[in-house]
Amino acid sequence: MTNTLRQRYKVEKSNIEKAYEYQLALKHNQEYEEKVNNTFIAIVNLLKKEYPDIKLEPPRGREKSYNSIRNKIIKLEIERLCKLYAIEGISQEEKENLYQLVIDSIEQEMQGEVKQLLDAEIKDLNSLDRIMQEKEIPDHIKTAILRIIKTRIERENVENRQELETQIEEKYGETAAKKSKQLKDNLLHWECIEEIKKQGTEKLHCPFEYLNFKDLRGIKIIVADVPDSVEPKEKELKELIEQRKNAPKEEKTKYNDLCCISLTKEFAYELMENEEWLKQLNIMVLPEGYKHKEKQNGYIAEHIKFCYRDHPEYTFELQLRSMYREDLSRANGAAAHDKRSGKKRIFPSTENKQQFMEELRYRLPQYTMLKNENDEYSLHKCSIEESVLEYYLGYIKLDSEEYVKAVQYIREMEEEQR
Repeated sequence: MTNTLRQRYKVEKSNIEKAYEYQLALKHNQEYEEKVNNTFIAIVNLLKKEYPDIKLEPPRGREKSYNSIRNKIIKLEIERLCKLYAIEGISQEEKENLYQLVIDSIEQEMQGEVKQLLDAEIKDLNSLDRIMQEKEIPDHIKTAILRIIKTRIERENVENRQELETQIEEKYGETAAKKSKQLKDNLLHWECIEEIKKQGTEKLHCPFEYLNFKDLRGIKIIVADVPDSVEPKEKELKELIEQRKNAPKEEKTKYNDLCCISLTKEFAYELMENEEWLKQLNIMVLPEGYKHKEKQNGYIAEHIKFCYRDHPEYTFELQLRSMYREDLSRANGAAAHDKRSGKKRIFPSTENKQQFMEELRYRLPQYTMLKNENDEYSLHKCSIEESVLEYYLGYIKLDSEEYVKAVQYIREMEEEQR
């Protein structure tokens, strides 16, 4: 009888909740944290050993916030369902779930119009065009909406199907990107769909695997200066150093940036390909784990994802970039975080102390920093106040009443916990 009742009232957790609980377990796994911290120091020491004279900004480590973890999983689930819908179709329940995830991911004042678009009979693209112009809708949600509409046009045999498909491609697909010569204008990314069709959809049918992202913990190394005394291993960096020596004074900064970028790329390749180093660090590069990112806004960086040989579930991402490119990524820079669609850094309201602290814990990443004393690096785990400064610097005025009150709340809480 008891078993029957349990079975009848058993609540099945969603894919998102299962993935979220898995990531939370990893987030609170002390062994995983210690491994990444030790690897962090070892990689920086390797870099300094290979290029002893370079100058680094204090290297930083970051652990995703609860908010970031959940949003990343939701984004992946939307992507997974969109791809399945486009390739082979999904159930009515999955479709309703997909629509709700998309609607919940945008500002409340736009939700009604998006819901109406997704549910309404498709005759033209006027409503779609209006939504695509909304700056507050994240790009990945625009891509999802486009995929849903395009899939509906195909599957529901809309009367003017060919005409509408052509319009979508010309405005938001590969055709639009070629016309503007900007890859970001291809919001459809349909080449990815075609690639999955060739490779098979097995992974899409394994939500637990698909939703487990690989950058819960991250390491960022910023090269500030590459002096002439550095001994490069590759021709590119050697030539850049020579060009810098002969460059006019006003171009020295530009050439130093190019030298820093070249050095980070050189080290990234060596780290990935040097089997002795990888064994020494007990890590390996994840499949498709390397990306050289170069964007229209000036952002350039090396991104590499690793896992541990004895614990493949323990993963981390290493980012390498120049000081100039890091400045572009900070507040008010051309590649600043808040200039990316749907990536605003919202400072919690300080009206209520308890609510503020709860919201802060949910939104705030945990940072670590390497300190260099007598040419030896040691790891410093940032306090809440230090992490707030790291995350929100440039997004809130430090002399504002709001920030002063926030610091007071944080210090009071730390005092209570002593």
